[in-house]
Amino acid sequence: MEIRIISATEVIPLRKEVLRPNQPIEMCVYPDDDLESTFHLGAVKDGRIVAIGTFSNRPHEAYPELTYQLRGMASSPAVRGEGYGKALLEEARNRLKAKGADGWWCNARLNAVPFYERLGLAVASESFEIEGIGPHHVMVDRF
Repeated sequence: MEIRIISATEVIPLRKEVLRPNQPIEMCVYPDDDLESTFHLGAVKDGRIVAIGTFSNRPHEAYPELTYQLRGMASSPAVRGEGYGKALLEEARNRLKAKGADGWWCNARLNAVPFYERLGLAVASESFEIEGIGPHHVMVDRF
């Protein structure tokens, strides 16, 4: 299974397809995408990117020791359950540990919470609404 660094433009198709299908393509570009401290990972199957995740150096206000935020995690519906998302997050953990990070956090959609829990993340907030997207929980992964 290949997990590699990809460009900011390479994450856009899956963000649009999976995370923001009813929103304009401009909503698939995040403010931190092109920062030097941001990295994008892609899982590749048969030469095609099938899972993505973007990690930005953005500490959480309630958990300042968690210096990276995962945004835009998505897997193609065609490969769900095949381990691409898990492998991508394992690679991210290795890269973040090498950078000296103590962990990371994300705003997880309610339907993604069980996936993150299986990988050892903990729910760290009450449910809250992100306008136009739906209910979420903050989840944390500490090393």
